[in-house]
Amino acid sequence: MRNNAIFDGLKGKSALVTGAGSGIGAALARGLGKLGVKVVCTARTQANLDSVASEITSNGGTAFAFAADATNADQMTALTDKIDAELGGLDLAYLNAGGNWQQETIMKSDADEWKDALDQNLMPVFHGIRTVVPLMRKKGGGRIIFTGSAMAHYAAATNSSYCSGKAAARMLANTAALELASDNITVNEFIPGPVRSLQALARFDESDKNSPFNNSKEWVKEPEDVVDTLLFMAAFPGAGPTSQIFSLARR
Repeated sequence: MRNNAIFDGLKGKSALVTGAGSGIGAALARGLGKLGVKVVCTARTQANLDSVASEITSNGGTAFAFAADATNADQMTALTDKIDAELGGLDLAYLNAGGNWQQETIMKSDADEWKDALDQNLMPVFHGIRTVVPLMRKKGGGRIIFTGSAMAHYAAATNSSYCSGKAAARMLANTAALELASDNITVNEFIPGPVRSLQALARFDESDKNSPFNNSKEWVKEPEDVVDTLLFMAAFPGAGPTSQIFSLARR
């Protein structure tokens, strides 16, 4: 699929990938690098980022790593400054930071832990948009894609913080799509469905009959399996769709 002419237009563009140290983020960063995209890899752990960026450059691509916490405004502002100094703007952004680590009933949840968990899925989208928009305006437009979840659209017991955070991120993205349309910046949601990433496997036992990894109707994927869909979203010609959901979940 990646030999399709639709991807030819990505060559020479610049992209930010958050959560790029492992899983889907790392797989996408490598896929972008192979297409000649200049990739900015960011996440919290510098060593993981250095490994991904080094792999891209070793294969003839262009990449640099910059550690930043996507929930921290100051660190994301520093990231904006770094990208501006290195690339002078930005064409694409994949906002992939987040996670589902607080799983408890509403009544048993610690309020501070619940809010922190919600913020882990909402604030990376908020700060991510504020990081990339000034850079995309310099390029005359851009594509913002963020990792959503089917759980933003239906309730799941003991997952209220995650469901609420992803639902809030979805509405934030809808609002951003309206606000940024005149800048030729699109904002779309990608729902990967179950993917065998370290983070996902840490919270779901593959032997659990209630796990999405054991849903016979689901497509259980490796991180590399979702890359072509993300590249397709990034490569839309013209203005392209905005405020839309592209889902590989089958629920």
